[in-house]
Amino acid sequence: MAPRTAVTILVIDDTPAFVRGLSALLRRDGFLVDTAAHGQLALARLHERHYDVILCDCHMPALDGLTFYAILARQYPHLRQRVLFLTADTLHATTVTFLEQSGQPWLHKPCTSAVIRSAIAHILQRITPDPQRGTSIAG
Repeated sequence: MAPRTAVTILVIDDTPAFVRGLSALLRRDGFLVDTAAHGQLALARLHERHYDVILCDCHMPALDGLTFYAILARQYPHLRQRVLFLTADTLHATTVTFLEQSGQPWLHKPCTSAVIRSAIAHILQRITPDPQRGTSIAG
């Protein structure tokens, strides 16, 4: 059997303390983690590397999560199923409507590490094989 490839995660969020804490947690769990402070940086990272899971805040400067997701859907449609949204804004109608219409899982910040781990596991279970990697990491 071929060795299992390490799971790569891109964390997109503009709150440095949250990013540091989440990245440390995910690295302790054995994930390879990259970060981006907004959607523009995230799109640049997607040109450089494959990601199995993308954790994305909704509200950020430069390019927010909603616009990032729209661009992702056009440029990398196969990655849509790998996105998990994280937001502290569930009162704004635009955010709620977007989250409902996207069909993607989302978590309200702050949330526990157990909830984040469970959501990531759910994404890994549902993703289809990636043609760039040859096999599914969910395997």
